Amino acid sequence: MRICIDAREVRNVETGVGRYAFSLVREIARLDRHNDYLLLRRAAYPRPIVVQPNFTDIAVPFGISTGRNLLGGARVVNPLRADIYHCLFHLLPVGVRAGRIVLTLHDLIWINNPDIAYESRWRGWMARRFAGPWIGESVRRAHHVITISESTRQAAITRYPVPSSKFTVIHHGSDGSCAGNGDSRDLPEVCRGRRFIFSLGNTKPYKNIRRLIEAFGLVSKQCPDLFLMISGRGDGYATLAELTRNLGITRNVIFTEQLSDGQVRACFEEAMFFAFPSITEGFGLPVIEAMASGCPVLTSDASSLAEIAGSAAVLVDPMDVKSIAGGMTRLIRDDALRKRLVVSGRLQAGRYTWRDCARKTLGVYNEIFS
Repeated sequence: MRICIDAREVRNVETGVGRYAFSLVREIARLDRHNDYLLLRRAAYPRPIVVQPNFTDIAVPFGISTGRNLLGGARVVNPLRADIYHCLFHLLPVGVRAGRIVLTLHDLIWINNPDIAYESRWRGWMARRFAGPWIGESVRRAHHVITISESTRQAAITRYPVPSSKFTVIHHGSDGSCAGNGDSRDLPEVCRGRRFIFSLGNTKPYKNIRRLIEAFGLVSKQCPDLFLMISGRGDGYATLAELTRNLGITRNVIFTEQLSDGQVRACFEEAMFFAFPSITEGFGLPVIEAMASGCPVLTSDASSLAEIAGSAAVLVDPMDVKSIAGGMTRLIRDDALRKRLVVSGRLQAGRYTWRDCARKTLGVYNEIFS
C-alpha cells in the first residue's frame, strides 16, 4: 500500500494532538517496513519525524488546521495518488482524494461545548458556526473514522447521521517514558522541599482550573503547608492569580510555564498526587502518563476520563467544588489509598500503549483497503 499520513500537528511546541501524531508515526515505522509511507510534516518542524527507507518526508509550508490547508490542501495530497490518506486532525481539506480516507476524530469539545472550549466567546461562536459543519462533512466523506475514546465515538454518533460501523475506537498510549525515569534535579526549584499537588493544562475553561483552585482553597485551610502547582499555557493566568488573591491562597498556589518532559516526570514522581478535573476531554493523556509514573490521580467522573481511569483514580464531579475538595482531602489524609492507586494506576496505564495504538491503526488500513 501507498499510505499518506498527515502528521502536520507535530509542532515545536507540543500539544496533545501533536504527541499523538508523533508517537503513532514512530510506532507505525517500527511495526511496518513493507508498505510505502508519504509523511506530511509542517516545514517549520525542523527535522523528519521518521528516517526510514519506506518513509518519504514531505515538508508542507502551512499547517493542517489553517484556512490555506482547508481550501488548498488537496493540491498537496491529491498528486501523491495514495491508496490511503490518513488525516490525524478532524478537518479534511476541500476536494481531497485518495483510494481510501481515514480521519482521526479527537473530540467534539469545541462544537458541543464552545462556551468552555475557548477563553474567547467569539472563537467559541466561530467554532460552532463554521467548524461544526466542516467536521460533520469530514466525517461523512471519510471512509473510516478513528476516535480516541468511546466517549468521543458516542458523541460523534449522536451528533452526525453516519453508521456506527464507520467508527473504530483506538485509544492513545503511554510509551513508558514516564515510569521511574524522573530525575529530581529536573524538579522546578519552586517545588523543592515542599508537599505539593500537581496539575497540568491550559487555561481554557473546560480544563476547570478555576474550580480546582477554589477546591484547593477549601482544603488548604486544614493543610497550610500544602502547595498546588499548576503548569501550562494560556491567556487566563492573570484571572486565576486574582482568584488566588481573593481566596487568600496566593502563597500556596504556584503557576509555571509549560514544563519540559523531564520536569513533568520529576513532578509526577515527587507530587502527593496529580489533579486533572477537566469538565470534558477527548482522551486525557496526562492521566495515563501520571499513572505510568506511579503518581496517584484525581480526575473527573465525566466524559472519557472515567472511561480511561477506571477504578484506578479518585473520581469527582467536575462541576462541584465540594466534590473536588472532598476527593483531594481523601488523597491527602489516606496514605493507604495513595499507595493502592500507585499500584492500580500502573496496571491501568499498562493497558494503553502507543504500540497497541499503531497496531490497531494498521489494522484499520488493512481492513478498509482489502
